Amino acid sequence: SDGENQIVITMIYDEVGPRGELSVLQHRYEEIQMMLHLHIEKGQCMEVFIARGPTGRLREILSKIRKVRGVRSIRFISTSKSAN
Repeated sequence: SDGENQIVITMIYDEVGPRGELSVLQHRYEEIQMMLHLHIEKGQCMEVFIARGPTGRLREILSKIRKVRGVRSIRFISTSKSAN
């Protein structure tokens, strides 16, 4: 089923990287309810999205993030195994 789920997505990228593209995604998907930006090491940033919505839309958000150039790593935690 395509029920309502929550997901936490963390991304690490170079400081001179894709923050603008990630911001566009944040505004495009109302499911992304919160964003946190951290400077973790010299020249590297972490972005955290917290999203809530139908599993299909959460998968779509993950798919879009995976296509953003410059994102070094993506990790996520979901309340539903079906979002994997």
